[in-house]
Amino acid sequence: MIGNRIEITKEFGDYQTPDYFAERVCQYIKRELKLEPDIVFEPTFGLGSFIEASINVFTHVKSVFGIEINKNYFDISQKKVSQIANKKDVDIQLFNEDIFVFDFDNIKNHISKEDNLLIIGNPPWVTNSELGSMESENVPIKDNFKRLNGMDALTGKSNFDIAEYILLQLLGEFKNYNCTIAMLCKGTVARNIVRDAKKFDFKLSDIRFLVFDARNVFRITCEAGLLIMRFGNEQKLFCDVYDFDNPISKKRTFGWVNNKFVSDIGNYTQRLSIDGSCQFEWRQGIKHDCSKVMVLSKKHPDGTYTNSMGEKIVIEDDYVYPFLKSSDIKSPIITSTTKNVIVTQKKIREDTNKIKETAPKLWLYLEQHSALLDKRKSSIYKNAPRFSIFGIGDYSFKPYKVAISGFYKDPVFALVYNKQGKPIMLDDTCYFIGFNDFKQAFIVMLILNNSVVQEFLKSIAFLDSKRPYTKEILMRIDILKAAKNISFDDLIATTKELHIDYTFTKDDYNNFIQ
Repeated sequence: MIGNRIEITKEFGDYQTPDYFAERVCQYIKRELKLEPDIVFEPTFGLGSFIEASINVFTHVKSVFGIEINKNYFDISQKKVSQIANKKDVDIQLFNEDIFVFDFDNIKNHISKEDNLLIIGNPPWVTNSELGSMESENVPIKDNFKRLNGMDALTGKSNFDIAEYILLQLLGEFKNYNCTIAMLCKGTVARNIVRDAKKFDFKLSDIRFLVFDARNVFRITCEAGLLIMRFGNEQKLFCDVYDFDNPISKKRTFGWVNNKFVSDIGNYTQRLSIDGSCQFEWRQGIKHDCSKVMVLSKKHPDGTYTNSMGEKIVIEDDYVYPFLKSSDIKSPIITSTTKNVIVTQKKIREDTNKIKETAPKLWLYLEQHSALLDKRKSSIYKNAPRFSIFGIGDYSFKPYKVAISGFYKDPVFALVYNKQGKPIMLDDTCYFIGFNDFKQAFIVMLILNNSVVQEFLKSIAFLDSKRPYTKEILMRIDILKAAKNISFDDLIATTKELHIDYTFTKDDYNNFIQ
């Protein structure tokens, strides 16, 4: 039984809601929202915990609908909830079907737009890519439902949570009904729904997210909560966040302010003045997707390198550069590295065949490991020159860089440069601005590490995200506005806080602003 349960979870990406917690959710909806639904609908109902809890808690329920693809779950739930429904005189219709291709007219034909409809449940907590890697058949149709453009639709931004897809599907289907949607989901799903609401024509008059401890409920570690959305005449583009165990006091509000999406509206309004467009272009580091082959040790005294598989190799130095990963960005000044990286191109899609002539030892090394390099899964390598990399251009070879890891909650900006000559490269989990001038790079690093920018970033970034700081977030830092809010004395104080000895003058700062 346990073994079967694990296989089912891996296949369908589900975490079954404990009965006690489903009942707590229903009690909250009844108590705080003053809601007594006529119709209850649970998509992806699994073992039917929300159907059962809804029938037990709400007194006016006359009909219940549910969809579940898993036949084992369907049979168990149908037997259980049918017995409860008969006692309560509730009509119940369950469908053993795939929600991604389900015809919702099967439900809409049985309800009116005046009925008080509650859609409640716990959709799968995995992404489409994760289900795809499991070779699961329980995946949505591969359309560009998030309306992405160009490269975004080919790369990581096209990955999405299954719950997000289902929620947008339900919002679109029932936007003209007297409907409340209450779903358990990850914090990232709630954020994405609110962020993307502007793209769609449904109006949500109430959006709230009640955070709970997913470790206690599902034994997983991530920010999770109960997302509640109610349709109305006015569109609300922000979400109030509460603690599920103490839902009286609001923790924060995230959403849209003056066409800007922010994580903490209360704190953001204090830092509004530096939100804009960065005067410098933030870039992402090198994407190679094969660290076993491409990442090397520092050069050994005998002229060799060691790759990540422990192989000692001899290759030409022309294509080898010092290298930093996200985990290396911990201090404000970085001038040395413990690793190197092979850089096969100077710009995207540059022909790599010339390496045969200019660096035959390197070409032989790459060919010897072609099985690893040629099977890189990302679609960006399709039809690209052999052994290609991405995130490469003139900006990669700037001698000075101001860099940040995308992963860490506390934004540390580092001035990165190599005293020995070759520019230091960064991996694709880092973001950076490239400079030719040391003093300019140094001042930008100080500005970004000043509290004015630090607090602003924390008000617009979602710290529960896997990658809180992205190019979109960083490009909103207007460096000029920040500089005008930070005095020369403030910057000197920042150098002391960061324990940096280098000095610069007030004229240097004024010249930078000019």
